[in-house]
Amino acid sequence: MKYLGTFLLFVLLLAGIFPVTGFGQGSGKPVIKIIATGGTIANTVDGRIPIEDVIADIRRSFPETHLLLDSVEFEVIDLIRVQSGALSGENFLEIARTANRVIQEPGVKGVIVTQGTVTTEITGYFLHLLVRSEKPVVVVNSQRRHGTVSNDGDKNFIDAVAVVLSPDSVGKGALVVTNQTINSGREVQKTSVRPDAFVSGEHGILGIIEEDRVDFYRMPVRRHTTRSEFDINVITVLPKVEIVYAYYDADPELIRAAAMGGTRGIIVNGITTRGSPNATQRSVLEELADRGVPVVLTTMGGVNNRIPLNAGDKFISGDNLVAHKARILLQLALTRTSDPEEIQRIFNEY
Repeated sequence: MKYLGTFLLFVLLLAGIFPVTGFGQGSGKPVIKIIATGGTIANTVDGRIPIEDVIADIRRSFPETHLLLDSVEFEVIDLIRVQSGALSGENFLEIARTANRVIQEPGVKGVIVTQGTVTTEITGYFLHLLVRSEKPVVVVNSQRRHGTVSNDGDKNFIDAVAVVLSPDSVGKGALVVTNQTINSGREVQKTSVRPDAFVSGEHGILGIIEEDRVDFYRMPVRRHTTRSEFDINVITVLPKVEIVYAYYDADPELIRAAAMGGTRGIIVNGITTRGSPNATQRSVLEELADRGVPVVLTTMGGVNNRIPLNAGDKFISGDNLVAHKARILLQLALTRTSDPEEIQRIFNEY
């Protein structure tokens, strides 16, 4: 049976081998808040449906999941129902603000955010940096529409519930659960349109969901969630930060254009391994740095670039963050400081 493993996992949970804490006050069950934000996981050939309907379909199609699904109380917040590629910075802040609020409620075991695959890694990193709780917050998605052949979303959702209920998930920051793997919101990247699309670069996944258990093999050591200095309750707008790509014969005027209109920071998707810009771009970027615009170097593919830069360099090392995640961190950093040394500290710690 497709979900026999999950059934066995929850036999163990109910037997006390994996203790469940944080029960709801009313039903005596642990409460899982679901923040629904659209995406393929709630999309059918006839259009998007409420996540409650997705769960009902799982119950109806896979009776072996009843023990799991009946052991918890779901409370759904239908926050956004759009294609994930249409989400804005304001939407990401709203998702993080909502997750941070509801996860603090008594009896709540954790939060599941249903999300489109296009922006899963972005949402995961925002949650990793902004949710002030050690309780599990899990982002889950689907590569294939609900109700279609080999739909992966149903299995991903079931696994996400198991991860929220696992005591080993506590304190590990925001997690992305797909294809029976557990990724950190900091490192996860989408690499294809297949169910195995989500990987975590050179440092690897945090754990896996087995037939009878949730297994973690490592944990994030960089600052996140309860140790984060960023406060979602006071962040109302994200500063403008642009990304420029390093390539041969790059026109520096494109950087000048990117720096117009109130841009407060530049991310360079640079040459591996230092994240260096092309030679034609360097002088313009140095001019911006001299004017107080932080310039952060990242590497193509997310290779660690925390090695000594050339003498006189005025840039900030983005460590192993890929460009679009370094942009998130720089935006949040700029809500607190514009000092390059402080921004470098933030990149070193997060």
